[in-house]
Amino acid sequence: MNGADRGSIDLNLWGKSHGLCRPYPLVCHLLDTAAMAITLWHRYLPSALRRSIAERLGTTEGDAGRLIAFWAGLHDIAKCIPCFQAMDSVAYQNLQDYPEVHSEKRRHEHAAHVWLGRALAEQVGYEAGSVRSSAFVVAQLLGGHHGRFLTRDHRECRFPAVSLMPELGAGKWEEQRLLILDAIIDVLTPPPAPDAIGTEAAALACGIIILADWLVSQDDHLTQRLPETPGSSQDLEEHYRRSLQLAPSLLQEAGLTPVRLREASFAEEFPYIQTPNDLQRSVAEMLPGLLGNGPGLLLVTAPMGVGKTEVAFHGARLLGDACGTPGFLFGLPTMATADQMYGRARAYGEHQAEGDAALTLLHSMSWLNDAYTGTGTAPAVISNDVDVTAPDWLHGRKRGLLASMAVGTIDQALLAALPLKHLPLRLLGLAGKVLIVDEVHAYDAYMQGLLGKSLTWLGRLGVPVVLMSATLPTRIASRLIAAYLRGAGHQQVDLPPIQYPGWSYADASTGKITPFPVQSEPRDLHLQIQPVAVTTSGLDRSEALRTLLAPALDEGGCVGLVCNTVAEAQETYVFLRDWFAKLPDTPELTLLHARFPARRREAITKEIIAKFGKCTQCPSLAECEHRPQAAVLVATQVIEQSLDLDFDLMISDLAPIALLLQRAGRCQRHAGRKRPSWAAKPQLAVLRPTDAMGELALPRSWPFIYSPSLLRRTDAQLQNRVIAIPDDIQDLVERVYDDAFTDGHMSDEDLEWIGQEIAQWGMADLVAIPDPEAVAGLHQLTSSDVSEDMIATRFGADSARILFAYRGPDGGLYLDANHSVKLPDTTKLPRHVIKRILAETIPVRASLLKDRDASNEPPASWANNAWLRDLVVIPLQIAESGQASGRIGERLLELSADLGLRLLRRASTRLYFREHQPSG
Repeated sequence: MNGADRGSIDLNLWGKSHGLCRPYPLVCHLLDTAAMAITLWHRYLPSALRRSIAERLGTTEGDAGRLIAFWAGLHDIAKCIPCFQAMDSVAYQNLQDYPEVHSEKRRHEHAAHVWLGRALAEQVGYEAGSVRSSAFVVAQLLGGHHGRFLTRDHRECRFPAVSLMPELGAGKWEEQRLLILDAIIDVLTPPPAPDAIGTEAAALACGIIILADWLVSQDDHLTQRLPETPGSSQDLEEHYRRSLQLAPSLLQEAGLTPVRLREASFAEEFPYIQTPNDLQRSVAEMLPGLLGNGPGLLLVTAPMGVGKTEVAFHGARLLGDACGTPGFLFGLPTMATADQMYGRARAYGEHQAEGDAALTLLHSMSWLNDAYTGTGTAPAVISNDVDVTAPDWLHGRKRGLLASMAVGTIDQALLAALPLKHLPLRLLGLAGKVLIVDEVHAYDAYMQGLLGKSLTWLGRLGVPVVLMSATLPTRIASRLIAAYLRGAGHQQVDLPPIQYPGWSYADASTGKITPFPVQSEPRDLHLQIQPVAVTTSGLDRSEALRTLLAPALDEGGCVGLVCNTVAEAQETYVFLRDWFAKLPDTPELTLLHARFPARRREAITKEIIAKFGKCTQCPSLAECEHRPQAAVLVATQVIEQSLDLDFDLMISDLAPIALLLQRAGRCQRHAGRKRPSWAAKPQLAVLRPTDAMGELALPRSWPFIYSPSLLRRTDAQLQNRVIAIPDDIQDLVERVYDDAFTDGHMSDEDLEWIGQEIAQWGMADLVAIPDPEAVAGLHQLTSSDVSEDMIATRFGADSARILFAYRGPDGGLYLDANHSVKLPDTTKLPRHVIKRILAETIPVRASLLKDRDASNEPPASWANNAWLRDLVVIPLQIAESGQASGRIGERLLELSADLGLRLLRRASTRLYFREHQPSG
């Protein structure tokens, strides 16, 4: 068809209507999306990803981009159906001579899935012999542009679409769909149909089309285009040319400009490191020579505090340059560690980027981070005339991973292994950058299983990977490297012994693994085992702490103390608070754990980083004026990883050896600090729970956190001794985590530990998507036989968020104890109000909330707010003592600024109200 023949295309068929002064023509929206898709291909996708997709389509890069643009131009063609057009009753009245169809409603993407296969075969020449043929694969991928692929039905190959789905509409409805198809072909002149379309190419193409659709569907953009929409279908080519002109600016405004990191030596990238250590120097000098074949996996195994983060950034930049995948996703264990790494990544991006490029922070509470959202009192510092601030568009849900640079929790990578909605968009976000995973040892068997599945897909997609750990067992390293290389096509992998300290490189092209041992400055860690009695109420740490803290109280010094549970950390803090209050010179005392309101936890984290982190304001660490003279931080596991803190002494509850060593890594971490005389040597004091006979006796709560087998095996390796770092680390880790039990002894606890690991690996395999070569259809990537409430990135992650609200004298609920900010009860809440509400929330296990009742429900007006509708509200009464308390069923909860949330034992409602009368 040529332009003169297009008079019969009905421009009253609308594609966008909501929020606009008048409907936007369907064919215009299709051409807009096609123009954005080809713009994304040339301006957003990195070169390696373009090559990979083209190879899997069996065509050139240029033709691959044109094919995807053509498919994008068809994604919404099935909006030309009666039930969709009737959704705008006013616009529907403008449609003349269309037959009425009386049947159930169908979603337009489902209609596209059914209609497009035969249409592409009959009108465009796509092969259509089976549901795996190119015509039906394209129809399936376009039917998934709202996030979920539908299962193919063999009848779609044999019967007309209208007979299978009468809701499509016959007569003029079918004529218009075919006319629109012809018009898209005429304007875009697509290349010939590919002979076959690989699963990876189809999924990535769908991701590109979803992104293109989102970008051109913004209300502001559509409002701008409305006055210039064609008066007749003869003007469609001009409309498409205008769409091509506008697409680059839309891309830039969204923050999707690819990053370009400057070539630089290690010293130039990190000028604050005067002399790179052996690990840093080795990677900088030897890694480039291994990168001639394309992507691969870099595994860094080295002690705590030796600059692995800088190695990761430098290695990722080298990998990205060599593989054509600039940018990175830095994955960490927790939101707190991601928040801290965001600041370091921002400084790196501003220093290294050649031009503006967005950096996003990816976790569920990222928008509470003032440094990220730009809502803090001080503006973000932009160095080197480069801005890496993420625009508002990237702050939208499921969009942040599309930025060139991102920092987030490891969940962002694990989600790529789960059959959830919009998986193609997530694969697209991961495929164009380098994945960095820190603290690889920190994840349980379930998360390791999901990480392995993600690595298999990334190996298939040619995505470079950096893995880092200070305490990684060989068997886990072997599984992860094998998973990556399996995706790259290498089924049998023999992992050489882990070089500790050192690094290894696994070449995705050849499957070869090259290890590099390095030298690390030797350091002695003095281990002191301090017995503590187990009582009916838990551990009695009082005498042990009086002994261990006495030098710091006499001479000064900073001590970090890690407890295994929140409740034990709170009890320990109360003991120290009461003890310190009786001293003439009271040391500073701080408590940090996960059960503070988000706002309070962030403030405490910033406070302890300022006290115990690296000071950037003083001339030197030895002359730091911000470090306390005497201070104790009581914390849980939240400080054992990725937080760059330094203490003169570390005290820890007994924990699995990998975690004990991580905690020890916070002891005298920063060279050059002035230490008190009693802290001449790094020391880790381990509180060993014992019974009356001096035997190991685990508190009742600990087996819910750590495997008793790992605790006992760790205990067997500990004694008052000196641990040589790095020489002793790998041997200790292997002895504790060896599941072969080479000593020949296996207890019931050992069997339970192995069984739990096998079960978690099995669950990960059950819920995850298949390996690339095992995918029988695109529908397997976004659907599962397993219930969605079982699909999570963390095993047993039945978490919920509670919101404490203070009961005021008027009976209303307030967000603050002063009753100045009333809990809003309205459907339209501005962003800053939602943020204010979420800042007061605390994550807890969902099982703790099973007895909630109507008093714990959020306002009904929040029902449509995705951030607020699932919150559990705890009304608080303030007693005369000032203590704020609430309840869930008969369980008492207390909230205070210094202790956070305390979960108390159950008590009767009568007792609760007698002891917690409201003040006034």
